[in-house]
Amino acid sequence: MALTRVAGFTLIELLVTLSVLVILLAVAAPGLQPLARNNRITALTNDLVSTLNLARSEAIKRGVRVTVCKSANPDASAPVCSAGANWRDGWLVFVDNSGVVGSFDATDVRLKVGQPASRNATISADTAFANFVSYVSSGASSASANMVVCLDGVRRTISINTTGRIQTTSGSCA
Repeated sequence: MALTRVAGFTLIELLVTLSVLVILLAVAAPGLQPLARNNRITALTNDLVSTLNLARSEAIKRGVRVTVCKSANPDASAPVCSAGANWRDGWLVFVDNSGVVGSFDATDVRLKVGQPASRNATISADTAFANFVSYVSSGASSASANMVVCLDGVRRTISINTTGRIQTTSGSCA
């Protein structure tokens, strides 16, 4: 009777391979943390910037004022603007038909409700944008100001000038 050789791995070979993989992962994992942190803040900043760009383009397209305001209840069936809310809670984009700029009421048309991907972030704004950002039919904003997004020690500053152009810069949170 002839013996046939069976191809495969021995238990020792598998254990050595797994040990090498565990060591490589232990060395690589800390290096991936800054990448993950940057991806989270980039996603949050891009979400807010795309919302502001939507408001500006809708103002130009419709020829009316469009406003982005902070909302404490973006999950509600009828979210509203809230001065007591924080930008990280969520926001509301609407056609601002009423006489009171930055206030959502029955005559206004809701365009979008947004929530940030991470509620661990802090989003602050200069006094001019403390409660809302408004664009007129030309695409110009109501003021020139900044919004600052901080997450895990990384900062993104969203600068909006009076013509409505948006620029972002990076930094670290103090």
